[in-house]
Amino acid sequence: MGMLTDHGLKLHGWIPEDYETMHNHGRGASVYAFRNWMMENIGIAPETKKIHNAPYKIVFSTASSSQQNRNMTFEKHAQLLEEKLGSKYNIVVIEVVLSQMSLEDQIELVSGCSIFITVCGGGALTAMFLPKGAALFVYFNQGNKYGTPARLDWDLLNNMGYIRSHWLPTRPGEHDFDAFVKLVDHELDVISHTNDV
Repeated sequence: MGMLTDHGLKLHGWIPEDYETMHNHGRGASVYAFRNWMMENIGIAPETKKIHNAPYKIVFSTASSSQQNRNMTFEKHAQLLEEKLGSKYNIVVIEVVLSQMSLEDQIELVSGCSIFITVCGGGALTAMFLPKGAALFVYFNQGNKYGTPARLDWDLLNNMGYIRSHWLPTRPGEHDFDAFVKLVDHELDVISHTNDV
């Protein structure tokens, strides 16, 4: 599937010119079909997970990069969700290191979660296996050697039309934690009022 790359001829989202055009615009249906084909080829039924009924699975991909500035643990994020939203929604918060899991286990986990939270880069591409209607939270580095935010793989992740993507800074302040909880609350509200189709 030659058209399907995470960024085409661009540099993943390192430089400002990477945001001038999109490579994967309008390819959401093709990406979803490719997702299903990949799942079927490793023996996982693509349409068996129901995410719009409780408990709502929230998966944090921790330590997903070998680069220190993108190697987040999300401990505070997970704790805040349990404290602030645990009584409002029936949620299951899971923190995993995907590199320590088999590919099949990664896909089984992510294909059944309502919200997937990760850092941009190669580890975020597991989000391709999210089910329809799920939400993706991608943390990005605010600055890089080019002096611009590094929203790596934004072209693919923003154009997977079957999910909702949100981009957040990797060095959050207290107001960012509050915004994160409110955004997860909003997504859980949307997900809990939507039927699986």
